[in-house]
Amino acid sequence: KKTFRKYKELLGPTWKDFTAVLLTHADKAEEAGFSEEAYLHNASSTLLSLLNSVKNKYVFLDNQKSIIKEERATILRKLLNFLRQNNYQVLLKHDKE
Repeated sequence: KKTFRKYKELLGPTWKDFTAVLLTHADKAEEAGFSEEAYLHNASSTLLSLLNSVKNKYVFLDNQKSIIKEERATILRKLLNFLRQNNYQVLLKHDKE
């Protein structure tokens, strides 16, 4: 809850609409015998709560591969889908000084 309050403080009350979670080390999960779905099924309640808060917008990234063209395309498709779900709105936070 403390982390969520910090996000809200930094990004404003609509932070959840403009946030996606980047999960790295998919290669380590795979080495341990977990698929993406199995890993998330066994994830901590904190991570699951965060993912639920951001409407399950996440990208699972394999750190061992240099982000090759195909993986970049997959990530870009997911990010564009997140934007589409958010009616193409983006969060623009301006400092008030």
